[in-house]
Amino acid sequence: MHGRVVPLALLFGFAVTTIIVGTLFNSRTSPRDLAYAQDAATTTVTVTNVAPIWSTNAEENPASSTGTPTNVGSDTRWLGTGTDSNDEPYYMIVCSTSTLPVASSTGAPWCVGGTIRWGVSALTPSGQVATATRTAVAGDVELNEWWAFICDENDANPACNLTAVQGNGDFDASSPFYVNHRPIFNFFYDNSPQDPGLSVTWTASSVDYDVVVDADTVQLFVCKANDFTGSACGAGGTYCTSSLVSSSPTCAFALEYPKPDGNYTAFGFVLDNHGFAVSGGSQGTDSVLTVNNVAPTIAAASISLNDSDASGPLTLLNEAATTTGFNVKFTVADGNSCVTTASTSEITTALINVYRSGVGYWGCINGSQFDANSCYAASATGSGTWRVFSGADKDAGGICNGSDDDTQAWTSTFTLWYVADPTDGSTASDSAFFAEDWLNSVAAFDDQSASSNLIELLPGNARELQSFLAVDLRTPTIAYGSLAPGQNTEPLSVTTVLAATGNVGLDQSASGSHMCVPYPNCSGSATDTIHVFNQHYTATAGTVFTNGIILTSTTSPELEVNGRKSTATSHQQTASSYWGILVPITITQAGDYTGQNTIYGIKSEGSQW
Repeated sequence: MHGRVVPLALLFGFAVTTIIVGTLFNSRTSPRDLAYAQDAATTTVTVTNVAPIWSTNAEENPASSTGTPTNVGSDTRWLGTGTDSNDEPYYMIVCSTSTLPVASSTGAPWCVGGTIRWGVSALTPSGQVATATRTAVAGDVELNEWWAFICDENDANPACNLTAVQGNGDFDASSPFYVNHRPIFNFFYDNSPQDPGLSVTWTASSVDYDVVVDADTVQLFVCKANDFTGSACGAGGTYCTSSLVSSSPTCAFALEYPKPDGNYTAFGFVLDNHGFAVSGGSQGTDSVLTVNNVAPTIAAASISLNDSDASGPLTLLNEAATTTGFNVKFTVADGNSCVTTASTSEITTALINVYRSGVGYWGCINGSQFDANSCYAASATGSGTWRVFSGADKDAGGICNGSDDDTQAWTSTFTLWYVADPTDGSTASDSAFFAEDWLNSVAAFDDQSASSNLIELLPGNARELQSFLAVDLRTPTIAYGSLAPGQNTEPLSVTTVLAATGNVGLDQSASGSHMCVPYPNCSGSATDTIHVFNQHYTATAGTVFTNGIILTSTTSPELEVNGRKSTATSHQQTASSYWGILVPITITQAGDYTGQNTIYGIKSEGSQW
């Protein structure tokens, strides 16, 4: 066709579009010509897949921020919602850069190149919330940027939305996410052994290298048992908790008083300021807390020296032997309590020394020589010296009430020999040691043989020891022999021997009775009775009869025999007196005349002992 311009008009739609082809006409073109000047052609086009769009931008849930970072081993989670116009399901993928990921028709999309895929959701229906998670690992850096994309799963042409989102308006829930690493824990130790009542300090060699925004700090918890809950010690109890510090946290605990000696477990747990524990979580690292054994102590004011009735002076009772029932009472204190960790007695033994004050603490202790007169040394206990029995005095509060009880009453009972020096009286005539008294010192030992100091009774609690006058007549008969009426024993020569079986020196006196053959049924007649006054006695051998003391039926004046005080436990000092008799000329009845004389011991002047 010449002279015609044939334009092609195309109308596009989602279906087949009809194209009208015709010839331009002008006013000269007739309708008949127009009918033959045009024709129709059918055209087609395929519209490619359309990517889903964000209904709700992705964000962290829960937020991973500087204040609430994601601990290594825990998950960072992203939530977001996409809607697909073709109602196709979709994936949400979180990448470490904003580079558009590659969609897949057979599965989840991928972040391209060196970009890290932090997480990808499962295939999610259009319009529903997609969730992507990622578990933090030790090799992660602290701050990690992220971009989220949504991509559908189209069989022919899968597509990703070009828009990468980094949050939904919440600053903490937006990119980046933060990873919190465990603190580094090297070792754990304390400064024990320590005495009860003193402070024990624990130190953990630990540091946290996380430094984003503010450097992380570490905190130490020391538990009595391996029962840390993640934020506190459990039912076993807490020794101490440190403050948050940059490294090597320490805390201290004042040991109980009293506390049994021995080893105790202690478990250290280190957390950072986000509550994240060192490797192993609640796995504790134990140390050995050692409590020292401390020696027991005795307060001087608690010591008493007693007779059997716990009052008054010390009194001897048994001549030429020992008297039992004396005791020393005292209270033992021990910082390890009265009981061991094995529930046995902490205090096991005690020793006592008892002595006359003139001998003194050092004179008796240093000499370590037993002297029944003045020094009963602990080192000399045993047969032939003195006997001591020591133990907790339950009647005086010696019952141990457990590890919280640091005191225990003790009693040591002991014997004294009959020769123990008296200290009663107020002058030298009363006693050679009237200006002195008796004291004692004590020491206690624990189960590990640790000893208290040797503590002496306070002077105000000293005791007097009473004079004990006891005698034994070693000559049971006074045999004058055979005499005729009118004869006497000249000089006084029949001897009586008096032994000191107590703790004083001796003088003596005497009394007597008439002598007759049918004694004691004497008639009193001058012919058959030798009257008592016919006997004379003296303290000096060889005294003539007429110079002797006339015996009477009543006690005669004191005779100065000056017997010494006995000092040995095995034998006694003695004093002698000398006797004679006159057989009256009036006696006419022959026979063996018998009577009875009584010899009395008298405590002599102390200066003569």
